[in-house]
Amino acid sequence: MADTEQSLDLSINLPDGRPLSVWTGGDPGGVPVVYLHGTPSSRLGAVSGHDASVRQGVRLIAANRPGYGAAPDVPTSLSSVAEDTLALADVLGLSRFAVLGVSGGGPYALACGALAPERVVAVGVAVGIGPWRLIDPPGTNPEDRAVLELADAGDIEAALAACRRSAAADFASMLELDDDAMMDDFIRPVPEKERALFTPQLRAVWAADLREALTSYDGYARDNLAWGGDWDLDLAAVSSPTWLWYGDQDRMVPVDHGRWLHERIALSTLVIRPGAGHGGAIYPFWDDIFTTLRGAVLASGLAG
Repeated sequence: MADTEQSLDLSINLPDGRPLSVWTGGDPGGVPVVYLHGTPSSRLGAVSGHDASVRQGVRLIAANRPGYGAAPDVPTSLSSVAEDTLALADVLGLSRFAVLGVSGGGPYALACGALAPERVVAVGVAVGIGPWRLIDPPGTNPEDRAVLELADAGDIEAALAACRRSAAADFASMLELDDDAMMDDFIRPVPEKERALFTPQLRAVWAADLREALTSYDGYARDNLAWGGDWDLDLAAVSSPTWLWYGDQDRMVPVDHGRWLHERIALSTLVIRPGAGHGGAIYPFWDDIFTTLRGAVLASGLAG
C-alpha cells in the first residue's frame, strides 16, 4: 500500500451547507493540485498518485462529487462542480493552483479552468472524456443515447433513474464479492498487457475507491448526464496552459477525444502515449504529470 502517513481526511462545509469529503496527500508544503476523480470513482482514487506527488513536491487534494460516498445527491453540472472546487480552494486557502481531471473527471477540470483562469493557472486532463455525441456519433451506445434523449426532453429524473439501473446491472454483483474477487472482475475488460499495472497496491486503492464511489449509483448517474449531455462551459475560456494526456490504444476514451479538445483549447499541449491504454496513460506517468503541473504553477509565479 502507498505510504500515506502524511495523508488526511477532512470534512468541510460548502457555502450552501453541503458537507464535502476531502482527501489530501502528497507533500503538505508542496504546490497544490486539485484532483478531479473519474467515473465511477471517488476522492480515494487520488491515493494512487500519492507517492509520486510526494516525490514531485505536490500537495494533492481530492473531493467527492455530489452523489459519491457520503456527498449529498444534488443537481450537478460541470460548472457547478467547478464552483464547489473553488469553494474548497477558498477553505484551504489556495489562491492559485492546478487541477487534474482523470477520465470522467476531465470535463470538470476544464470547467474549473474556464470558470476561474486567474486562479486555476494550470489544467491537466488525463484520458479525459470529451462530448462524445459530437466526437463519435456513429459509435454512440444506443442505451446511452436513449438516456440522454430523456435528459434532452427535460425528463432529468427518468434519465437519472435509467443511469442508476444501468450501473446496478454493471456493478451490483461485483460489489457483493470480496476485494480480491471484485478487482478480478473489475479488471477483466482491461487489455492483458495492462493488467500488470494493477499491482497489489493499486488493487487495494481501487477496491477502497470503488466501495466508496458506489455507496449509491447517484454520482455515476449525475456524471453521465453532466458530461454526456451539452457542456455548460466555453472551452475558449480555458486560457491557462493545459495538458491533454492520452493513450493511442485506449478503448474507453479514444485519443480522438484529446484531439478534439486540443483543437479548441488555445494553450493546450496534446501528449499521446504510444501503446498505452486507459490506465497505461496514467499510472506509469504520475511523476511526469505532477512535474509538468508543478512547473506550470511555479512558472506563473503564483503558487499557493
